[in-house]
Amino acid sequence: MKKLLIFFLISLLFSGCEWLSSSRRPEKIDFECAEVSLSSSFDFYNKAKDYFQSYYKTRKESELFFAWYASEDSIYMGQSVKRCFDKKNKHFHAVRNLFRKNLILQKLIVQNMRQDSQAYLSEIYLDEYRDIFMRDIQ
Repeated sequence: MKKLLIFFLISLLFSGCEWLSSSRRPEKIDFECAEVSLSSSFDFYNKAKDYFQSYYKTRKESELFFAWYASEDSIYMGQSVKRCFDKKNKHFHAVRNLFRKNLILQKLIVQNMRQDSQAYLSEIYLDEYRDIFMRDIQ
């Protein structure tokens, strides 16, 4: 009887350890965090360029605002690369290059706005945009 009880306790101990170790393992680990963030950042930058090009075709000022917001989303996604655990030097240089491109694009957007106050308004709308649509960027 004692042998059966000891066998039962040992098996219970091993099954408990197995259950604890399996519950602590993450289900799915994303090994390409930096690559995905960088890719979506470049996609937002390309959208911003497309909106800016369509502004020259249509001369609608709303296209400038769309280009500005897409550029800001690109910068935000580029900044999220630093939170990734798999970042490398190539990601750092790509993000730095992307920031420079977005800075130039934003300067062009501001130059094409009719008044300086409208650039200020877009900054106000951007703050409200982030408050309302916090998860929209992802």
